[in-house]
Amino acid sequence: MKSVSTGRINATIFYAYQVCPREAWFYFHHINPAQDHELLDLGRIVHEFSYQRDRKEIFVDNLLKIDLLRGELVAEVKRTSRHINAARLQLAYYLCYLKHEKGLEFDGVLLFPKERKTERVKLTPELEGEVEGLMKEMMPVLLAEEPPQVRKIKYCKSCSFNELCWG
Repeated sequence: MKSVSTGRINATIFYAYQVCPREAWFYFHHINPAQDHELLDLGRIVHEFSYQRDRKEIFVDNLLKIDLLRGELVAEVKRTSRHINAARLQLAYYLCYLKHEKGLEFDGVLLFPKERKTERVKLTPELEGEVEGLMKEMMPVLLAEEPPQVRKIKYCKSCSFNELCWG
């Protein structure tokens, strides 16, 4: 992670890239979806009403918004486990950033309150290498003048950028 500058890659962009590089390009270039999209609203509701007793939303360097700390664990709350690998990598990105930029070593936990599911995430050298590799892969895509070509994937139907890509 030290060898790759995160530039303006925040956690939203990092997560989005795992699902759809075109969506990540939009976020990187400050093109945001309509904020009244129903799935965005549902996500906000899950964040607002889940785990109310835990400390919430810790901002780090305007790049990370840690949902909450659970004891010594960095926790990321997701509405569903549909994109569990992307969520796991996003949490690993947090853990790498905290380790390399702040000198803080944490483990993490993914929380899926609707499903009553959790998954512990430990930053291993392999996971750290995967995050670093993704950062290197992302930069040319994000810095390109044009977004990646539109490509139909199974998540397009529920995407908040659907109209922009297919409208």
